[in-house]
Amino acid sequence: MNLSSFTKNFTIRPPSLNDAQATLELVIACEAAEYGEPDSSLEELVDQWSQIDLDQDAWLVIAPHSQLIGYAAVFRHDHRFTFDFYVHPTLAPAKLTRYLLAQCEARACEQLEVGTGVKPTASIILSEGNLVKKQIAQGLGFDLCKYHFGMRINFDTPPPVPIWMEGINLRTAVPDQDDHSIYNFIQAAFDRPGRVPPSFERWRDFMMGAYNFESDLWFLAYNRDELIGAALCFDYPQQGWVRQLGVAQRWRRQGIGSALLQHVFDVFYRRGHGRVGLVVESENPQAYRFYESVGMKCVQQYAEYCKALSSS
Repeated sequence: MNLSSFTKNFTIRPPSLNDAQATLELVIACEAAEYGEPDSSLEELVDQWSQIDLDQDAWLVIAPHSQLIGYAAVFRHDHRFTFDFYVHPTLAPAKLTRYLLAQCEARACEQLEVGTGVKPTASIILSEGNLVKKQIAQGLGFDLCKYHFGMRINFDTPPPVPIWMEGINLRTAVPDQDDHSIYNFIQAAFDRPGRVPPSFERWRDFMMGAYNFESDLWFLAYNRDELIGAALCFDYPQQGWVRQLGVAQRWRRQGIGSALLQHVFDVFYRRGHGRVGLVVESENPQAYRFYESVGMKCVQQYAEYCKALSSS
C-alpha cells in the first residue's frame, strides 16, 4: 500500500520497551472508546512484547508533534496468528486501520511453513459497534467466524461457600510436576470438531509464562488420583480472571464446575476483588448457560473475524 496518500507526515517504526507507556495509553484510549472501560495494563503489554520480535512483528505510527496514533502486532500460535491493532479514536485516518492489517498479514505470511498439512489462519477481535473496522476487515478478506462474550460477576457480600461432592479433593498446581497433566486435561476438556490444540510448549509459555502466573490460583479437583476439574486463574489489578476452566466429560452436570467457580469467587473476594471475569465463545452455548447459572452476566461482546493465509 502506498503510504504517501495518507501517511506522508507520519513516522512508522518498530516499538521498543521505552514506548510501552505511550503504547498503553493509546490502547486504553481505544478500549475506553469502544468498550466503555480500559482492560489492559503495562505489565500485560510488556509480557506480550516479550513473546515476539519487536523489530519485525510490531509497528508504531507516530504523527507530527510525536503523537502516537497507531499500533499493531502479530502473535503466532503454532499455525494460527492473531493480530492486535489500535488506531486513535479521533486522531487517526480511517485508512490507517487497513494499512496496519495489511502489514500484519504480510508479516504472518512470511512465517508460514510449507507441508504441515494444517491450514494457517489469522484472526482479529473487533467490537460489535465499530462498523468501520468491520468493513475494512471484510474488504481485506476477513469473515465473521464467532463471537466472544465477556462474562462478569460482582460481589458486595461474600459469595456462597462451594458444596463439593463426597470424595472430591481440591489442591493447587505444583509447577513442573503438574504441567503436562494439566495441559492434557485442558485439551481434552476443550476438544471439539475442528479445534487444533496448541502445542504443549505454546500453552505453557502462554499460561505459565505470564507475568502474573501464580500456581496458588490454579485449582485442581481430584477424585482419588483422577483429575476431574481445573480452574486456571490470574489476578489482575481490576479483577480476578478465569482464563481456562474445564471438567472431565463423564463428571459434567454433577456440580464440579459450579463448586470450582464458587471456590474461585471466594478466593478472589478474600483477595479484595469485587468482581471476577472470563470470556466464553459463542461456539460453546452450554458453557455460556452454565456461567449464567452461577450468577455471571454478559457485559461485553466481541466479534472474531478470521482469514485463511497463503504464502502465494
